[in-house]
Amino acid sequence: MDRRNLLKAALAAPAAGLLAPAEAYAAPAAFNVLIGDVNSGKIYLFDRNKPFTDANIKWSLNPAGSGHPMEHRFRDTTGDGQILLAATGTASSGRASIYRRRDKKLLWSADVPNYPHCVERAQGTGVVVVAGRSKGAGGGTAKGGSLHVFRPTDSHSSSLVSAGAPIPFFQAHGLLWDPLLERMWAAGGSVLTAYRIVTTANSAKLVEDTARRITSFHHPHDLQPDHQHVGRLLVTDTNGVYSVDKSTMTPTTLRTRKLVKSYVHHSSGEQMWTGAVEGGNDFGTKYVHFNVSGVARARAGAVVYKARLDTTAYL
Repeated sequence: MDRRNLLKAALAAPAAGLLAPAEAYAAPAAFNVLIGDVNSGKIYLFDRNKPFTDANIKWSLNPAGSGHPMEHRFRDTTGDGQILLAATGTASSGRASIYRRRDKKLLWSADVPNYPHCVERAQGTGVVVVAGRSKGAGGGTAKGGSLHVFRPTDSHSSSLVSAGAPIPFFQAHGLLWDPLLERMWAAGGSVLTAYRIVTTANSAKLVEDTARRITSFHHPHDLQPDHQHVGRLLVTDTNGVYSVDKSTMTPTTLRTRKLVKSYVHHSSGEQMWTGAVEGGNDFGTKYVHFNVSGVARARAGAVVYKARLDTTAYL
């Protein structure tokens, strides 16, 4: 029912939804989609142009430790080939993990003392950062949050060790490495900001680039690149979806649909998103929505928090 209601609302009032009439019904782009199912705790890869059924699963993983799959993204490494970064957890515990994609071997994991919502790896240094809000129920009302930094001691993910005490960051939810600016973007609470990663042979630390800090958001959920416009970031929060010009740090409202949990702009122009509905599950629904083609794919029995592209590209 939520799919029909969402599409009806969007068609009736495009400014308040995610589907604008001029965007609908274009030929669907071909790409794979990585989803995390909060109900089963598993991560699945599907062809976006096929039903999200068991028969069409292209790759799947049951991450280490119990909990909700809050983040899942592929990255390339020199030491381990293509890897999957995963953040899983509950309101009382959390874990960050790295798996080798080809054989699903667990290469590294670390318990995180809060509720992790994202994990990212910095290209070049191999530094891994985990973002998490504080423990406890309450979602947007939960207090605290932090960034956790891990540094490698050789070229392999298995060598990652803690790089020091967590960095306080209220309601930390989103992370994205920017190879053009060489910054780690982070979002949470009301804040979007960027960090330089300063490393030595035996240390790694985040140093905030305060010139790139803005405080105009309301509990950000997601932080992604714009694969059509490398000069923009995409941010979702409780109230909508926004683009941010990285040169001016100016946010622009793209959509005013509430409770969007993840939003991706594919290089083809396709927009892929997941979201919760008022009065429904806080994490989302069983649907992944594609705006340009006007399609929504359902994973029966699932609650999908985030949907990601099958890509290792940062931008």
